[in-house]
Amino acid sequence: MGTFSNRFRCAVLVSFAAVALGFSAGEVRLPAFGRDTVLVWKSENQGYSAEFIVRIAEFSPDRFLEWEDSKTQGTIFIPNRDILSAKGLVSSALFGSGMDTKGKDVTTLWLSQRIYRELKEKKKAKCDLDGVSAVLAYQGEDQVTVEVNRASMALPAIKVSDDRGSERWFLDREENPLMLKHTVRQFTQVLASITTDRPNTLRWIKGKKLANIPQ
Repeated sequence: MGTFSNRFRCAVLVSFAAVALGFSAGEVRLPAFGRDTVLVWKSENQGYSAEFIVRIAEFSPDRFLEWEDSKTQGTIFIPNRDILSAKGLVSSALFGSGMDTKGKDVTTLWLSQRIYRELKEKKKAKCDLDGVSAVLAYQGEDQVTVEVNRASMALPAIKVSDDRGSERWFLDREENPLMLKHTVRQFTQVLASITTDRPNTLRWIKGKKLANIPQ
């Protein structure tokens, strides 16, 4: 009886600790992003399908990544100040063919933490969307199923619309508000897979580029 009582007390304490730390039994635990994380989006538009691949060289405090599609590739550097507080979000401006580009008060593929917080707290946020002033509106919570390290996982998302007819779903995590889905008219882009457990995935950021990450 004493052993059962002790186990029960331990279970209660663990439950209280989980609540205090903000965890719940059903909370999704997405693996941490870091060097060699690979993200693959799949897009469809009027019968045409394509893949878009991103490999991360550095996730935090700055973000340094390489990308490629079926025709070309490049790299993007986003400084920490923009990850935290950029006012802009761009779809394609930073994806220069064969180029190394650097953001300036913008992010891509991720919301800035500033905009994410505004959407969560105020249900709308002003945003320079592809260089033009826009308003993003919070449409509620949702889930997007993604293959994470080769296993399906339903990821928590916030659904966001803009005043140009687009809808985007972002991972509901302030430290990682990753774009999971984007739809506009017949175009749909969905994050198909996340891989965090494979080494040496980088193809373009190597040698001096890897040793001298931009500042």
